[in-house]
Amino acid sequence: MTSRSFRAISCAAVLVALLPVAARAQSKVEGTVTDGSTNRPAAGVQVRMVSPREGKQVATATTGADGRFTLQPPGLDTTFFYMVTADYQGASYNAPVRFDSNGPAEVPLTVYDSTRSTAGVRIPALQVLAGAEGAQLRVQEKYAIQNSTNPPVAFAPPGSSFTFRIPAKAGEPTVSATGLMNTELPQTPLPGKRPGEFSIEYPLKPGVTTLTVQYTMPYDAAGVELRDGASLPIDQAELYVYPSSLAVSAPGFQQAGIDNPHQIEKYQAPQLSSLAAGVSIRLSGASAAGPPPDSSQPEQGQSGAQGQSDNQGQGEVKIVPNSTAALALPVLAGFLLLLLWALGVRFAKDWPRLKTLAAGGPASPPLDAKTDKLLNSIADLDELFATGKVAEPNYWKERLELKARLVAVLKKTRPALSDSHAARSQPR
Repeated sequence: MTSRSFRAISCAAVLVALLPVAARAQSKVEGTVTDGSTNRPAAGVQVRMVSPREGKQVATATTGADGRFTLQPPGLDTTFFYMVTADYQGASYNAPVRFDSNGPAEVPLTVYDSTRSTAGVRIPALQVLAGAEGAQLRVQEKYAIQNSTNPPVAFAPPGSSFTFRIPAKAGEPTVSATGLMNTELPQTPLPGKRPGEFSIEYPLKPGVTTLTVQYTMPYDAAGVELRDGASLPIDQAELYVYPSSLAVSAPGFQQAGIDNPHQIEKYQAPQLSSLAAGVSIRLSGASAAGPPPDSSQPEQGQSGAQGQSDNQGQGEVKIVPNSTAALALPVLAGFLLLLLWALGVRFAKDWPRLKTLAAGGPASPPLDAKTDKLLNSIADLDELFATGKVAEPNYWKERLELKARLVAVLKKTRPALSDSHAARSQPR
């Protein structure tokens, strides 16, 4: 055997010896579960590692006295997106797994004690979109719920954490909560003791939680009344009405302008009663024959100068979920400005989604190949962003473009198919 052959075999042996070490470094996920209410380690908490893309659980562990846990799923693929999740005192908490080539992935997870007291929990802002088209009134309500408890605790009473009321004549509402990475999480509304009263069990964690309620009801030109509200005090509210020709009677609200291109009128209630837990709105007059002008445009991510102009004027809500910091007045004011969308544009673009809420509507068709490919592209992009492989500005731009194409496909148009972000990023 020559010296050159010996050196080659020796190098190969060294590489083979190192491969198991590198594999072991990437084959487990470690972390600490901390009780954010006490700033102490949370012992005895069951932690699960899940693969959202595959829709399955891949590993489980229980924290020790120091709050530490180790997850070692077989066949771990570091190019996948994984999440660590844990249930604690009636609430679910999660965090993304970020792999590091230097060793095992380290995942910090913060949980909170739960309380049944509403002290420190209120609604700083409510947004109501109401539109009359034909014989139907379609309503969307966004509740921004602030949990500023100190020390921070989650409001998670058994059975119901948020109760709301809508008109008794309305159809069954749909409810969603904004979750991790601003995803919409559908909630099941549970009927209450009185007509029009519903509740959900979604825990209100420290920070801001956004809940969206949508429903339809019969519209009569002689007048309809909305006496909507929630189980928590509301600080201020905004109302958008379509068409702008409707007569509006709403105590505490003031006219704030008309968006003539979209035929939408805006009203503001900058300061409701300190004990107000709802709004009273009466609408009357002839309804519109069709949706607001330009409501058929893609929701976001339009190409060209027009799309950029629309996006700049929307004032989209961007909230970090479950922040533990209490909002000081300047920060809260800034949040409210972001939450209350730009007049007209948002309503016009939300209109097609509101129209799908009519009771007894046709069942959704199965996903076709185009829709499935676009959904996979969005999932791929989310995975890359969660693992830090895509810069935030590029992530949002790319996601808006994919979302616009998906909307176009769902409206049965024929846009060009979109490759995944990973495929488009490869050099050609």
